[in-house]
Amino acid sequence: MAPILRVHVPFLKISPSKVARREHDVSTYEAVHVRKTGTQPRVMSVSTSVDYHGVSALVRFTRPHTVLGTVTSVCSMTLLAASHVRIFDVFGILGQALLPAVFMNIAIVGLNQVYDKRIDMVNKPYLPMASGEFSSNTGLLLVSASTAVAFTWGALSESTALISTLLVSLVLGILYSVDLKMLRWKRFPLLAAGCILLVRALTVHVGFFLHASPQPINIIPPSLMHVVAVMTIYSIVIAIFKDLPDISGDAIHGIRTIGIQLGVKTAFSLCVFLLFLAQTWGAVHGFHSGSILRSSVLITSHVLGVVFVLTKAFKVDLLSSASLHAYYMFIWKLFYVQYLLFPFLA
Repeated sequence: MAPILRVHVPFLKISPSKVARREHDVSTYEAVHVRKTGTQPRVMSVSTSVDYHGVSALVRFTRPHTVLGTVTSVCSMTLLAASHVRIFDVFGILGQALLPAVFMNIAIVGLNQVYDKRIDMVNKPYLPMASGEFSSNTGLLLVSASTAVAFTWGALSESTALISTLLVSLVLGILYSVDLKMLRWKRFPLLAAGCILLVRALTVHVGFFLHASPQPINIIPPSLMHVVAVMTIYSIVIAIFKDLPDISGDAIHGIRTIGIQLGVKTAFSLCVFLLFLAQTWGAVHGFHSGSILRSSVLITSHVLGVVFVLTKAFKVDLLSSASLHAYYMFIWKLFYVQYLLFPFLA
């Protein structure tokens, strides 16, 4: 007699009455089979359930807020550099750069998690490496696969600027995170800040701008200089602020961050001042924009930015890791907004 096949599909909604009838039919079949043969029927169970927990762990491993930052930066630089290019060609340029940029971002943040596992057990226990959901081998496998995809796709573009940007980003990520002799620069505040500045402020913007530019550039355009200047300030803020919610774990493992050296209050005040400076500079720059529409957008957005920076800063509890982390994520939102505004510089 053929075995019973039970298929469990948890995301399909079946009415209770149908479930009851099916269970009754199966029970009747089993009873008849026992009476005739004296044995229980073989039951084959096939589960089509999705491992949502594994998907969640993978998403957390990618650090979505950094992926979003990479996506917005690539799109923004492409639109700024290729503002006079046909829209179809712009999509082609984005197609070349976006995928390798995202996968390289995943490789770099993944590498940091592999070597920060013990620190993250204190600071970020929700990350899959720290929680034990992913082993070190799994993390390194994901990093290797992401790196391979990034360079393979980048090579297909035959763009020297794109490949160079990916390579420099990876090298700086290795210098920052890998715990080997002469490496692990995150242990030294100035070197750590330098890595973040070189990637977030210079390499990403210049590299993707050159990749998207329709012709070779001999002189850096003013719009790109403004982008680099503003994002240098933001990169300094992120380099300092990212460790403020994690001071306890960093102190335990001897990581002398700027927050530990300056103190939370001083470091926080410095970051707020720099954000205020960046927003004010953006508003002033808006007065020199080429059109009334662009000026209105830039000035209004940056004035609102100043208001939000200060009002939210007054509400932060410097003794609360959660409160500091909330403000840190607010900084990333300002970071994204800047990229939405940069194309108005074209």
